[in-house]
Amino acid sequence: MMKHTARVTILVFLAIVAGHAATTAQQDKTHWELKGNLSEACSCQVPCTCNFRSHPSPHDFCWTIFSLDIVKGHYGKVKLNGLHLAAAHADKAVVWYIDERATSKQFEALKAIAERLHYHSDLPSFFKGARITQMVTATGNEVEIEGHGGFKADYVMGGDGKNPIVVENITAWNLPRSIKGRTKYLRYSDSHGNNLDFNNTNSNEGKFDWTDKHGL
Repeated sequence: MMKHTARVTILVFLAIVAGHAATTAQQDKTHWELKGNLSEACSCQVPCTCNFRSHPSPHDFCWTIFSLDIVKGHYGKVKLNGLHLAAAHADKAVVWYIDERATSKQFEALKAIAERLHYHSDLPSFFKGARITQMVTATGNEVEIEGHGGFKADYVMGGDGKNPIVVENITAWNLPRSIKGRTKYLRYSDSHGNNLDFNNTNSNEGKFDWTDKHGL
């Protein structure tokens, strides 16, 4: 009986803690803004059907890696200019990577923003510091999360053979214009059991302007 009572007490305590954390997140009214460049790749074919309000293809899942190059941003009074926030999403979890250059206040600010973006909130989320490399050129994009992987993609050129295909107002991402790309590789692994290894899959590149009122 004592063991059963102790177990019930622990479960009640955990429920209270979880409820408190959820309430705290809901009550966070801090104003934030982020502007910059989003580089993303996923496991879907080109173009990703999720971007057109349809189901993933050719698989029944859409696993993703993306990085935000924050040109200008803040969380309350905490400046976030020049930092990166990245994430990897597969079947086990969403793992957020916060720029290793961030101060403790900037780390907590980016973590708070990530929590409020509700990116695949049905999965457990984890937060880690990391060196994040994000490159955008006239012909492609690239993201590397040190020690875990990333992707490299070439843009899909249009009919003129000179300029990439651009799609406006896609679903799945809050981007006014998205440059479509095709991955040379998409590789990633972590300690939570996520493993990605794809190529010739979809990539998006676009400028974002998000706030606490209108994010992902």
